[in-house]
Amino acid sequence: MRLQTLLQTPSMQPMQVIAGERGLEREISTIGMIESPDIAAYLTADQFLITNGYPFVNATDPITLIKAMHKANCAGLGLKDQRYIDHLPQAVIDLANELALPIIITPSDELISKTMRKMLNIILNSQTNELSRIVTANQTLADLLLKDPSSTDVLNTCSDLLEHPLFLMDSHFRVVSASHNLPFESDSLTDFLRDETKIDYFNLHTRITLPYQVANLTIAPLFSAYKENKAFVGVVDLNPDNSTDQMLIQVVLNTLSFVNSRTDMLNESAFRNQSGFYLNVMDGGISNDLINKTLKTQDVEPSTQFHCASLLVITNHQPLLSDHLLEQVQQLTLWFIKEYQIPVIAFSLKQRLVLLINERQNAQHFLTALVQFVQPKLDKTTRLVVGYSYSTLPLTELATIYNEAAEALTISKQSPNAITIYRPKYVKELMSLIPTNESRSFVERVLGGIVTGISANEQNNLLTTLYSYFYYHQNIAEVAGHLDIHRNTVIYRLKKVEKMLNLDLDDPEQNQTLSMAILLWHNQQALK
Repeated sequence: MRLQTLLQTPSMQPMQVIAGERGLEREISTIGMIESPDIAAYLTADQFLITNGYPFVNATDPITLIKAMHKANCAGLGLKDQRYIDHLPQAVIDLANELALPIIITPSDELISKTMRKMLNIILNSQTNELSRIVTANQTLADLLLKDPSSTDVLNTCSDLLEHPLFLMDSHFRVVSASHNLPFESDSLTDFLRDETKIDYFNLHTRITLPYQVANLTIAPLFSAYKENKAFVGVVDLNPDNSTDQMLIQVVLNTLSFVNSRTDMLNESAFRNQSGFYLNVMDGGISNDLINKTLKTQDVEPSTQFHCASLLVITNHQPLLSDHLLEQVQQLTLWFIKEYQIPVIAFSLKQRLVLLINERQNAQHFLTALVQFVQPKLDKTTRLVVGYSYSTLPLTELATIYNEAAEALTISKQSPNAITIYRPKYVKELMSLIPTNESRSFVERVLGGIVTGISANEQNNLLTTLYSYFYYHQNIAEVAGHLDIHRNTVIYRLKKVEKMLNLDLDDPEQNQTLSMAILLWHNQQALK
């Protein structure tokens, strides 16, 4: 209890404060008596010393004692009136006032032992009441949790028990709930905490106190299964020297930590359900109508198009990644997305984290910033790699953009770069993947009638004309202009090709086969 509270009890009214009145807010928990000159070596915090003044006459220097008591954070000094010292030197009074260490005159007609006994009884009764209050608070909150209350209900009850306004913040220092008696506007408080305090809340693991308007805010982190998802509770004008408040706030912290852990589990369950939904979307097991309805519940227009990114953690010394490491990357990524409120949907698939990035967001910039945030927080032997799609498509085409991201991720795993975008393969690239012997065999089988039996010059004219015919989308005038020949010459050559190869250019299937063969022939010529 506070020394001032003790002095306000009726039996303590005869006591008189003669110095250090500013220190009456000091806590008092024990009573001691000066019996030896080296008392300074045995001082304890919150201790109130009583003396009849005799030690000051022979051995103990009162100035030295006052300094030692202040250093030990003692509650104050009591002197029996008109015993061995009629008055203290002014230097002692001045020092006690300066250090705000109360000096109190006890009744002259009362034995020191009786004064001590009265003070101890008051302290013990106060401590009993404190303990009873804490037990009651603990039981009240335990009963409340059995009713599955909302976070606001828990905050209001905690605030009433603690007798201080409370507010709850998420892991981004945004006020998400407040007790009914909070004297501030939540949005303004959020702006102050996030923008003006410059607190590194991601790495905040200890209790801090800071001024806000006319109050002091004590902010403490709540226990969380994932440190990246910890929440915070704020208390208005919590007295750090009040032992009851400190014990009650611990009860409050334990209760709110339990509520926060329950929220963590619900969020994790929702994330798993979301992952299952998008897996079914990729497998074609969800109708387009259901996909569109789900997007609308998430405030996303069904027509929205997305890049798809696939994230993977690779390490040199572990063939299988631990669940803890995967969970860490997931929580860090989700924290980053929520911190900057980026339009991204996340889900997990086969030890990978998949991100659907709204087309309005620059995917490369976002992924670069994400890797720069996550990578330093991982083990030095661990590397985060990302592959993302070139295409942007609606979620009904999720399988397509996921496959692009997966292929890009395969390249990223072998690349020194952490991020790789899928690069579509063009026709020439695809053709280069066909084995040379198979390519030549196909060309000879389809174009053999032109390749053999005529002069090399005529052969080249026919093949070049045929290539241009397909290149310019079968536009005779474009072909003639490109080759600088008459359009009738183009028609003549094409008719000759049809006759030599015994095919019809108007037949779609034959046309497709011939176009593939002429492209392969042209590719072979370019490689010579």
